[in-house]
Amino acid sequence: MRAGYRSFFWPGVLITVGIIALLVSSGVISADRLYLLLNLWPVILIVIGLELLGRRAFQGAAGEVAAVLIVAVAVAGAIAYVAIAPSVPGGTNTLDSAVATGSVERASVEVDVGAANLTVEGSSDLGGDLYRAHIEYTGARPDVAFDRSTGSLRISQSNENVPFFQNRNFVLTLKLSPGVPWTITNNTGALAATFRLANVHLHSMEFNTGAGRDDITLGTPSGIVPITVNGAALTVSIHRPGGTATSVAVSGAAVNLDADGRQTHAIGSANWESPNFSGATDGYRFEINGAACNVTVDATGANA
Repeated sequence: MRAGYRSFFWPGVLITVGIIALLVSSGVISADRLYLLLNLWPVILIVIGLELLGRRAFQGAAGEVAAVLIVAVAVAGAIAYVAIAPSVPGGTNTLDSAVATGSVERASVEVDVGAANLTVEGSSDLGGDLYRAHIEYTGARPDVAFDRSTGSLRISQSNENVPFFQNRNFVLTLKLSPGVPWTITNNTGALAATFRLANVHLHSMEFNTGAGRDDITLGTPSGIVPITVNGAALTVSIHRPGGTATSVAVSGAAVNLDADGRQTHAIGSANWESPNFSGATDGYRFEINGAACNVTVDATGANA
């Protein structure tokens, strides 16, 4: 890189923030639109890259002019985006959903949203309902769809038609009937989840997330139950009943595994099996894959 290189990016950031603050203070745009600035973080990488390319493609003063133009266009675009982009519906909204169990003998639930905070638990107080869902959200109204022919429940929330937009808030409390086997799938951008499934007949679970913090309490398994967690930065705490046959395979760039007090720190992968897993007909098989994984397995779960 040439001596005397000066980036115009950070001055551009200060100009952007200053102009937007002036527009807010003068009443031209509403203060509740400032959250839109958070959606522009990918533009930081794009502008820095374009500025570097412009300086390398043009020499001397021409390179300086190109860099200024790139930053100026980015500043104008950021201001226009905050001023005129479609807004998220104001305030926090709620949505409740429930269906009767009826003739359903096997059920599944899939949660497909952006960042989410989930609490999923088995409940014997549902009467004749298969599930009860309570959602607190901002952004687009979630879609809760149940297919009685397959027993499939899908909870989703679409992103707004704005580049880089992610839903700001999604909190789901889901109660499941323990009367049928459940398959649970989560596809989320970032996940903070608590699963209290000590009295739930679990068939399988799968999580696909960018970053996740999951606390999972399990009951007595029926058959070998597969549980898969895929993501980038993962913290997974697993609580199963004492004596439950369990296998755990963790892979990632940095792995920390604490299984019944036995600690393993590794680069690449770590594996652990309870002494009674080989040949067991009932148990849990965990596969956890991420860039950085912190996994704890203990025997503090409740027997169903």
